[in-house]
Amino acid sequence: MRKRIFTLLAALCLLLCLLPTAAFASQTGGKTDESRSYNFDLSVGGASEVRATTGETITVNAKAVVLTTGGFGANLDMVTEYKPELKGFMTTNAAGAQGQGIEMATAVGADTVDMDQIQIHPTVEANTAALITEGLRGDGAVLINAEGKRFIDEVGTRDVVSAAEIAQTGSYSWLVVDQAMVDASSVIQGYIKKGYTVTGETYEELGKAMGVDEAAFAETMKTWNGYVEAKNDPDFGRTSFANPLDTAPYYAIKVTAGVHHTMGGLTINTNTEVLKEDGTVIPGLFAAGEVTGGVHGANRLGGNAVADFTVFGRIAGKAASDYAA
Repeated sequence: MRKRIFTLLAALCLLLCLLPTAAFASQTGGKTDESRSYNFDLSVGGASEVRATTGETITVNAKAVVLTTGGFGANLDMVTEYKPELKGFMTTNAAGAQGQGIEMATAVGADTVDMDQIQIHPTVEANTAALITEGLRGDGAVLINAEGKRFIDEVGTRDVVSAAEIAQTGSYSWLVVDQAMVDASSVIQGYIKKGYTVTGETYEELGKAMGVDEAAFAETMKTWNGYVEAKNDPDFGRTSFANPLDTAPYYAIKVTAGVHHTMGGLTINTNTEVLKEDGTVIPGLFAAGEVTGGVHGANRLGGNAVADFTVFGRIAGKAASDYAA
């Protein structure tokens, strides 16, 4: 019996994961097509019914529902609603991260928390919004502004680095690596194949390709290499050093800050039960992952979302199964 319940829950969970993607397919100008709607019917008691209307109504009955629909980072209207200063930003999120799961739950009385806590990532490829891994900075890459200079400790937290980048001329920077880093990284090789990089045989050539002051950039790189050798960055206090960036040719990727993760979402308890504003539970309704809020605070650490959905997803599955038994 328990195995059958888990199977039904998995199927329902999958449906709820797919609903936002289906809705996005019919969007125009950032607005969801009104012919499509998703809602709970709690009239029988508990989260007993989920209805998906797409020209016809599909009803899924269940004793328990687990919401795992993700955040709202790809719904830039919703992002702007909670954080107006992010209007016009790119997003690294998959198209399905539209926030319908949050809206479905709040429509039946669910509370939310930290909705204005939206993380931006400092290295988003400026033309395609592709996420450029921060592992490059950890492995020794530097960020260069439009004046050909460094401006921040590149391995600071995402919010600090993003804020510094936004404050630069044009609100962008160049992520610079050398051939030694390319040889050691299939990821960087992939970026080159995708056309994200400009290159130069010397610092001056790369600076020209980047459109920055060539002499200033060359001086910046020589200074940085000296800091790496000395393991000391008197300019910005960076304490993470790899190798000097002195192996030609050199490469740069134009990057900017983009919406990356929404820390806000539905309020849950430690049993993943969705809570109302008064702190009472909505019977039979559970949630896990980025659809929830209050787990990461104001600045999610890289990789912690995996721990979030793994730990709370398992708790939600067991709790929903126990509830439905």
